[in-house]
Amino acid sequence: MEKTNQVMLELISGERLSFGNFSYEEGGFTDGRNTIPEWEVRQFVLNYFLTLENLKINA
Repeated sequence: MEKTNQVMLELISGERLSFGNFSYEEGGFTDGRNTIPEWEVRQFVLNYFLTLENLKINA
C-alpha cells in the first residue's frame, strides 16, 4: 500500500509522468483518451505491486 500511495503522489505532483497507460492531466487521471476515476488508477497500481510480490514469492 505504501508503494501505491507513493506512485499516486508522484503522478499527481508531476514527478512521474505516467504509470501503465495512466497519467494525470488537468486535475484528473486519463488513459490518453478518457477520464479515469482515481479509484480505478489506484486499484491498477495496487494490483501491479501485488502481482510483483506474488511473482517473487512463487519464483
